[in-house]
Amino acid sequence: MMRSRPLLFTLFILFCPIFALAQGGQQGADNSLLPEINPQDIEIRSEFQARFPGLRRQPILGFNPKPRVFQIDPNRMPFMESREEAVADISITQLGRPEPPKRSVLTNPDRINAYIRGGLGSFITPELNGYGFYKLNEKSLVSADLNMRASDGHLDNQESAFRYIDANVSYITRVQEDLRLTIDVGGLSDYNDLFNLSDNLQQNFIGKTSNKNYTGGSAQLALQQSKNTLTGWRATLGGNVFNTSLDAGNSGLSGDMDERVGHATFSYYWPGNRLYETFDITASLEAGNYSTPTTANQSWVDAKASFEYERLLNFNTRISGKGGIEYISDPAGSKVYFVPEVRVKYNLSDALSISGTAFAKPEMQTQQSHHQYNRFLNVQNQLRHAYHLGTTGEVNFQLFDGNRIFGGVNYRHVKDYAYYQRQLISPSNTAGFYSVNYADANIFELYAGASQQLLPEKFWFDGKVYVRSPKLSGGGFIPYEEKLGVEGAISYKVIKELTINGWAEYIGSREAPAANSDLNAYVLLNAGVEYQINDTFGVYAKLLNLLGQKYEIWDGYQERPFQVFGGLTIKF
Repeated sequence: MMRSRPLLFTLFILFCPIFALAQGGQQGADNSLLPEINPQDIEIRSEFQARFPGLRRQPILGFNPKPRVFQIDPNRMPFMESREEAVADISITQLGRPEPPKRSVLTNPDRINAYIRGGLGSFITPELNGYGFYKLNEKSLVSADLNMRASDGHLDNQESAFRYIDANVSYITRVQEDLRLTIDVGGLSDYNDLFNLSDNLQQNFIGKTSNKNYTGGSAQLALQQSKNTLTGWRATLGGNVFNTSLDAGNSGLSGDMDERVGHATFSYYWPGNRLYETFDITASLEAGNYSTPTTANQSWVDAKASFEYERLLNFNTRISGKGGIEYISDPAGSKVYFVPEVRVKYNLSDALSISGTAFAKPEMQTQQSHHQYNRFLNVQNQLRHAYHLGTTGEVNFQLFDGNRIFGGVNYRHVKDYAYYQRQLISPSNTAGFYSVNYADANIFELYAGASQQLLPEKFWFDGKVYVRSPKLSGGGFIPYEEKLGVEGAISYKVIKELTINGWAEYIGSREAPAANSDLNAYVLLNAGVEYQINDTFGVYAKLLNLLGQKYEIWDGYQERPFQVFGGLTIKF
């Protein structure tokens, strides 16, 4: 036993170098970049496999290899279960009755069948406004409106009473499913005390207040067929009569003026082949006849035919072009005009848009329109048509519904523009009534304004300011036309039944050649309040000319001072 131990020790000493050499060789092979090739793989198995034990794969940051795709065993048996087995684990509970869907019924708003507002103001000034609506049957209805205002007079040194009454009645019936007939009938009866004419012995003027009466009536028959909103036609036929009488005593200016006007129009419109494209063809004829104390019957004719095209491009630009021919004949002459008009509106965004118009067209005003605009007009005026050549541009900004900010500019050159001038009666150059004069004019206007509804149905206001340059081509400004103006209105609903409102107007100074000076500028501030007692009755009050301004719209006649009104409103 003792002899074997020296032998084992001796063998261990001999084999240690061999183990160390083998270990060193393995480490050398692992650190080498050369491939390790087994010759037996090539000679015996005819395979070549190279191994690189010296290369070690290092992890790469961000490397996320796709997972291995395992092939589904094609011989597998699918999972099969019956309908009962599929729902075996679902618990069964008592179900409640489902809630019915909420009803959303579209109803028409309550229609006011009649509206009447009547009141009384200072200087014994009654006023009445009314509107009525009645449905005869499923196809027909009738409506009517009445407006009346009168006064006993507000001036101490002369009579200043007035009365304005106008009424209209409309009858609408559906003849066929797409054919509608409308009949309109109206009338007016006005009275105005004017101003005193100076007492001149040579002209034998009267020393009392002169006055004018207006009476008139109108009727129109309209027939419209609408296959849809873009296809149909409309035809109208109507006319009106008007009479004004001026009582100026034995001054030689008294007299009557009668006018009769008739008109007929036919229009046919249809859509084009492109989207948002429409066409319109219109033909119309209007003719009038009038007589004055100093002239025999005078007549005029206005006949025109036009074609209009409108299209919406790329949902941002709307263009409209109109062209036609118009023939006008009046006591001063006759002429044929080409009537072009182009309108463009471009939406820069949902809130901002710009629009522009260029046009050239004649215009014929009636005797009635002149006399109702200037109640101090004499009855010896001749009519003459005007020709307008102009362009307009406007910018609109609407950030959200219920508000609008706008501004624009327009220019017009008018041939034979109608303006009013007070007559000077010789030989003493006494100021008399007004007459219609004609001259070429250039009118430039710049304006800006806003319409806001800050709190829907609670607080809203409108306002506009404009600057004008109304000049005659022969020099000087157009008489009685302002160069600066401001207008605005505001309303506030304190509670559902109570509304407070106010409105104002500023008119700048105007030239008055007969007075050898300008008419002063004036500011009219007005306020009102309305209270609805119940669904039927309400009361109102308003204050006019709060500042008590002494102002004249037409030279020689001072308008009404501060007035207080109150009255009752009825709705049903």
